[in-house]
Amino acid sequence: MEQLYFAVSWALVGLIWVIQLVKYPAFHFVDVSRFVEYHQHHTRSITIIVAPLMMAELALTGWLLWQSGWSAKYLISAAVVGAIWLSTMTLQIPQHQVLDKKKNEKAIDKLIKTNWIRTILWTLKGIWLLGI
Repeated sequence: MEQLYFAVSWALVGLIWVIQLVKYPAFHFVDVSRFVEYHQHHTRSITIIVAPLMMAELALTGWLLWQSGWSAKYLISAAVVGAIWLSTMTLQIPQHQVLDKKKNEKAIDKLIKTNWIRTILWTLKGIWLLGI
């Protein structure tokens, strides 16, 4: 189970870096006349990839936490996963909701800035898992 957790965690690390450095900044270059269509395509497509991985990460975190008797290594992982979900729900999803209606440069900038939270947290979690 730990190997699966490691694989899912690192898949999310790779994915979040592509989103952070490629996908979100590219929103600035999409013509306003096609932006809503583009953004909706992005959201549908990326959700097919990221949602199962995030759900697997959450389930595996809970399982390993319980199986380990609430060990510190999985408590730390659980805290990071919780912070990632909190950031997703309170910071990134609201910006996507704005962008689903129209191109908004401030929302794009805020999405890029706040997504660094998830990028850093997933990366630190991946590094943490390498060390344990």
